[in-house]
Amino acid sequence: MLLDSTVEQRIAQALAENADVLDLRALRLERVPESVRELTGIAHLRLPFNRIAEIPDWLGELRSLRELDMTGNRLHDLPDPLANLASLRELRLAGNAFVSVPPCLRSFGSLDVLDLSDNHITVIPEWFGEYPSLTLLDLHGNLLESLPASLGDLSSLTRLDVADNELGELPESLARLSSLKELDASGNNLDEVPEWAMHLVGEDWDEDEEEEG
Repeated sequence: MLLDSTVEQRIAQALAENADVLDLRALRLERVPESVRELTGIAHLRLPFNRIAEIPDWLGELRSLRELDMTGNRLHDLPDPLANLASLRELRLAGNAFVSVPPCLRSFGSLDVLDLSDNHITVIPEWFGEYPSLTLLDLHGNLLESLPASLGDLSSLTRLDVADNELGELPESLARLSSLKELDASGNNLDEVPEWAMHLVGEDWDEDEEEEG
């Protein structure tokens, strides 16, 4: 009861103050509180490190959302109505139970940050190249054996993390990423890092290979 009271007090305060941030991290929540639905002007909704297994359809009504942080929950899918969040800039879904990329992610064409790390995803769809403003893409700690060539179309990307997957090679299309400043491809099955990527991965990859040898 005390936990529920704390949550509702925070939500009531955010509503009274017309706040643009609501942080309900690590409160052992098993669902998104229904009262969050009243925060129609909320821009940053942070619910990391809870026990939430499902996002309600009504969350798609919060059209002002720019950041949604669901890190460290129990999600395995996202509802289609979430595609209505046209203003979304940051989506953090690390440490959940996704085995595939939810189709509604294709609607978030304005994303700057997308974190899908530490899930169980096996395939990244070709339409991942349709994020013109994406600067950070984190896919580390999944089960990826390959990456789509379309990632080379992410012209704004500055950081790409694909570490700790099962990649046998990196697509040559990544050489087109002129804005890329950091690439982590450690912990994969790469025989070699392409010449175009050597200045991005630094010496860490070579050290990993020597230790394995």
